[in-house]
Amino acid sequence: MRPFFACCLAASLLGSTNIGAAEPARRSAGRLRPPATLTCDINHVTSWSGVVTGYRRKSESTWLRISTDDNTVEQTTIDHAGQPDASAHYLLWQQAFTAKDWKRIEKSKGKLIKGMRAIAWICDDGKTAPVIDWQPAQE
Repeated sequence: MRPFFACCLAASLLGSTNIGAAEPARRSAGRLRPPATLTCDINHVTSWSGVVTGYRRKSESTWLRISTDDNTVEQTTIDHAGQPDASAHYLLWQQAFTAKDWKRIEKSKGKLIKGMRAIAWICDDGKTAPVIDWQPAQE
């Protein structure tokens, strides 16, 4: 195979690494690309994609459990002391989460819509809060 062709083929298979927050999560070489709002090194990021099976929203923290698409059960807590909720750490289909979006993920305050899907983006640096990309059914 000619070197130029091999280079271009590899680049086309991997796709662009410069992805904006408005673009949906995509797989690149078998991995989802983290959202632009996640600031830690990509080598220290993991993600859990699946159905949220546990959710508890408190004044200082929000806890969730995800039954993943890889048949594991994972959980995380988002500390948000001083903030009314964890929405500063939320996205909705990789778009900024707004006050109007609560009705798209919760049937009432603190109660998720059944079958709600999300991707939890977790950094292992010990200082970056998880980012939750909510993925309700598309209308």
